Amino acid sequence: MGRRKFNVCLSGLTGSGKSTLARRLVERYGLKRVSGGDILKEIIGGRESLKDPGWWERDEASKAMEERLLNPELDKEVDRRLMALAEEGGYVLDSWTMAYLLGPGDCIKIFLKADIEVRAMRVARRDRISLDEAIKRIKLKEEETYRIYKRIYGFELGKDLTPFHLVLDTTKLNAGEVFAIVSKFIDSWLKYNE
Repeated sequence: MGRRKFNVCLSGLTGSGKSTLARRLVERYGLKRVSGGDILKEIIGGRESLKDPGWWERDEASKAMEERLLNPELDKEVDRRLMALAEEGGYVLDSWTMAYLLGPGDCIKIFLKADIEVRAMRVARRDRISLDEAIKRIKLKEEETYRIYKRIYGFELGKDLTPFHLVLDTTKLNAGEVFAIVSKFIDSWLKYNE
Protein backbone atom coordinates (compact mmCIF):
# COMPACT_ATOMS: atom_id res chain seq x y z
CA MET A 1 0.00 0.00 0.00
CA GLY A 2 1.38 3.45 -0.93
CA ARG A 3 2.16 6.23 1.44
CA ARG A 4 -0.57 8.82 2.00
CA LYS A 5 -0.02 11.98 -0.02
CA PHE A 6 1.44 14.81 2.05
CA ASN A 7 -0.38 17.93 3.24
CA VAL A 8 0.85 21.49 3.56
CA CYS A 9 -0.65 23.58 6.37
CA LEU A 10 -0.34 27.16 5.26
CA SER A 11 -1.00 29.80 7.87
CA GLY A 12 -0.38 33.49 8.26
CA LEU A 13 -2.09 36.78 8.81
CA THR A 14 -4.27 38.64 6.32
CA GLY A 15 -2.30 39.89 3.32
CA SER A 16 0.81 37.82 4.05
CA GLY A 17 0.53 35.96 0.72
CA LYS A 18 -1.17 32.70 1.73
CA SER A 19 -3.73 32.50 -1.07
CA THR A 20 -1.24 33.35 -3.80
CA LEU A 21 1.26 30.81 -2.47
CA ALA A 22 -1.44 28.16 -2.02
CA ARG A 23 -2.46 28.40 -5.69
CA ARG A 24 1.14 27.94 -6.83
CA LEU A 25 1.78 25.02 -4.45
CA VAL A 26 -1.34 23.27 -5.78
CA GLU A 27 0.05 23.54 -9.32
CA ARG A 28 3.56 22.44 -8.45
CA TYR A 29 2.75 19.47 -6.22
CA GLY A 30 -0.58 18.29 -7.64
CA LEU A 31 -2.39 18.94 -4.38
CA LYS A 32 -5.91 20.22 -3.79
CA ARG A 33 -6.51 23.53 -2.02
CA VAL A 34 -9.00 24.07 0.75
CA SER A 35 -9.39 27.28 2.71
CA GLY A 36 -10.72 27.36 6.25
CA GLY A 37 -11.87 30.91 5.59
CA ASP A 38 -13.85 29.77 2.53
CA ILE A 39 -15.52 26.99 4.50
CA LEU A 40 -16.47 29.45 7.23
CA LYS A 41 -17.69 32.00 4.66
CA GLU A 42 -19.87 29.33 3.07
CA ILE A 43 -21.33 28.27 6.45
CA ILE A 44 -22.06 31.86 7.48
CA GLY A 45 -22.53 33.81 4.25
CA GLY A 46 -23.60 31.17 1.75
CA ARG A 47 -22.01 30.21 -1.55
CA GLU A 48 -22.22 33.78 -2.93
CA SER A 49 -19.66 34.96 -0.36
CA LEU A 50 -17.08 32.61 -1.89
CA LYS A 51 -16.90 34.81 -4.99
CA ASP A 52 -15.54 37.75 -2.96
CA PRO A 53 -11.87 37.30 -1.93
CA GLY A 54 -12.03 40.36 0.33
CA TRP A 55 -15.24 39.30 2.10
CA TRP A 56 -13.58 39.03 5.52
CA GLU A 57 -12.44 42.63 5.33
CA ARG A 58 -15.90 43.95 4.35
CA ASP A 59 -18.75 45.24 6.50
CA GLU A 60 -20.94 42.16 6.05
CA ALA A 61 -18.22 40.08 7.67
CA SER A 62 -18.57 42.05 10.93
CA LYS A 63 -21.92 40.32 11.51
CA ALA A 64 -20.24 37.00 10.86
CA MET A 65 -17.53 37.87 13.37
CA GLU A 66 -20.17 38.65 16.01
CA GLU A 67 -21.78 35.29 15.31
CA ARG A 68 -18.42 33.54 15.67
CA LEU A 69 -17.81 35.26 19.00
CA LEU A 70 -21.17 33.96 20.26
CA ASN A 71 -21.04 30.51 18.70
CA PRO A 72 -17.68 28.67 18.83
CA GLU A 73 -19.29 25.70 17.07
CA LEU A 74 -18.92 27.54 13.76
CA ASP A 75 -15.13 27.49 13.97
CA LYS A 76 -15.09 23.98 15.39
CA GLU A 77 -17.17 22.74 12.44
CA VAL A 78 -14.69 24.30 10.01
CA ASP A 79 -11.83 22.59 11.81
CA ARG A 80 -13.63 19.21 11.83
CA ARG A 81 -14.02 19.45 8.05
CA LEU A 82 -10.38 20.42 7.58
CA MET A 83 -9.18 17.60 9.86
CA ALA A 84 -11.18 15.07 7.82
CA LEU A 85 -9.54 16.31 4.62
CA ALA A 86 -6.11 16.22 6.25
CA GLU A 87 -6.72 12.54 7.02
CA GLU A 88 -7.16 11.89 3.29
CA GLY A 89 -3.92 13.68 2.43
CA GLY A 90 -3.02 15.63 -0.67
CA TYR A 91 -4.13 19.10 0.43
CA VAL A 92 -2.84 22.61 0.88
CA LEU A 93 -4.80 23.57 3.99
CA ASP A 94 -5.06 27.37 4.06
CA SER A 95 -6.02 27.72 7.71
CA TRP A 96 -5.16 29.73 10.79
CA THR A 97 -5.78 26.71 13.06
CA MET A 98 -4.64 23.46 11.44
CA ALA A 99 -0.95 23.81 12.23
CA TYR A 100 -1.89 24.08 15.90
CA LEU A 101 -4.40 21.22 15.86
CA LEU A 102 -2.63 18.59 13.72
CA GLY A 103 0.35 16.61 14.95
CA PRO A 104 3.90 17.39 13.77
CA GLY A 105 3.92 14.57 11.21
CA ASP A 106 0.49 15.27 9.72
CA CYS A 107 1.56 18.13 7.47
CA ILE A 108 4.35 20.50 6.53
CA LYS A 109 3.50 23.59 8.58
CA ILE A 110 4.36 26.98 7.11
CA PHE A 111 3.62 30.42 8.56
CA LEU A 112 3.83 33.58 6.46
CA LYS A 113 4.17 36.95 8.13
CA ALA A 114 4.69 40.53 6.97
CA ASP A 115 4.57 44.04 8.38
CA ILE A 116 1.03 45.42 8.79
CA GLU A 117 1.69 48.24 6.31
CA VAL A 118 2.76 45.83 3.57
CA ARG A 119 -0.15 43.49 4.28
CA ALA A 120 -2.55 46.43 4.19
CA MET A 121 -1.12 47.63 0.85
CA ARG A 122 -1.76 44.18 -0.60
CA VAL A 123 -5.33 44.10 0.74
CA ALA A 124 -6.00 47.70 -0.38
CA ARG A 125 -4.84 46.85 -3.91
CA ARG A 126 -6.90 43.63 -4.01
CA ASP A 127 -10.09 45.19 -2.59
CA ARG A 128 -9.66 48.67 -4.12
CA ILE A 129 -9.88 50.46 -0.77
CA SER A 130 -7.67 53.03 0.94
CA LEU A 131 -4.61 52.00 2.90
CA ASP A 132 -6.11 53.39 6.12
CA GLU A 133 -9.32 51.43 5.57
CA ALA A 134 -7.34 48.24 4.90
CA ILE A 135 -5.32 48.69 8.11
CA LYS A 136 -8.50 49.29 10.10
CA ARG A 137 -10.24 46.20 8.68
CA ILE A 138 -7.22 43.95 9.12
CA LYS A 139 -6.69 45.00 12.73
CA LEU A 140 -10.34 44.48 13.62
CA LYS A 141 -10.49 41.08 11.93
CA GLU A 142 -7.28 39.87 13.54
CA GLU A 143 -8.07 41.14 17.05
CA GLU A 144 -11.43 39.37 17.03
CA THR A 145 -9.98 36.21 15.51
CA TYR A 146 -7.20 36.15 18.14
CA ARG A 147 -9.85 36.25 20.86
CA ILE A 148 -11.90 33.50 19.25
CA TYR A 149 -9.00 31.05 18.91
CA LYS A 150 -7.59 31.88 22.33
CA ARG A 151 -10.99 31.16 23.86
CA ILE A 152 -11.71 27.99 21.86
CA TYR A 153 -8.26 26.40 21.68
CA GLY A 154 -5.98 28.34 24.01
CA PHE A 155 -3.31 29.25 21.46
CA GLU A 156 -2.15 32.72 20.45
CA LEU A 157 -2.41 32.96 16.70
CA GLY A 158 0.67 34.48 15.13
CA LYS A 159 2.45 34.83 18.46
CA ASP A 160 3.08 31.18 19.28
CA LEU A 161 4.94 29.93 16.21
CA THR A 162 6.33 26.74 17.78
CA PRO A 163 4.14 24.36 15.71
CA PHE A 164 5.60 25.61 12.43
CA HIS A 165 8.40 23.99 10.46
CA LEU A 166 9.03 27.19 8.46
CA VAL A 167 8.26 30.81 9.35
CA LEU A 168 8.85 33.21 6.47
CA ASP A 169 8.68 37.01 6.55
CA THR A 170 7.26 38.07 3.18
CA THR A 171 7.55 41.82 3.82
CA LYS A 172 10.35 42.37 1.28
CA LEU A 173 9.65 39.39 -0.97
CA ASN A 174 7.51 39.16 -4.08
CA ALA A 175 5.21 36.21 -4.76
CA GLY A 176 7.79 34.46 -6.96
CA GLU A 177 10.48 34.70 -4.29
CA VAL A 178 8.12 33.37 -1.61
CA PHE A 179 7.17 30.45 -3.86
CA ALA A 180 10.82 29.65 -4.63
CA ILE A 181 11.81 29.62 -0.95
CA VAL A 182 8.82 27.57 0.18
CA SER A 183 9.15 25.09 -2.72
CA LYS A 184 12.83 24.54 -1.90
CA PHE A 185 11.87 23.92 1.73
CA ILE A 186 9.10 21.47 0.81
CA ASP A 187 11.38 19.61 -1.62
CA SER A 188 14.03 19.27 1.09
CA TRP A 189 11.42 18.23 3.65
CA LEU A 190 10.02 15.54 1.37
CA LYS A 191 13.49 14.22 0.51
CA TYR A 192 14.49 14.11 4.19
CA ASN A 193 11.22 12.45 5.27
CA GLU A 194 10.97 9.79 2.52
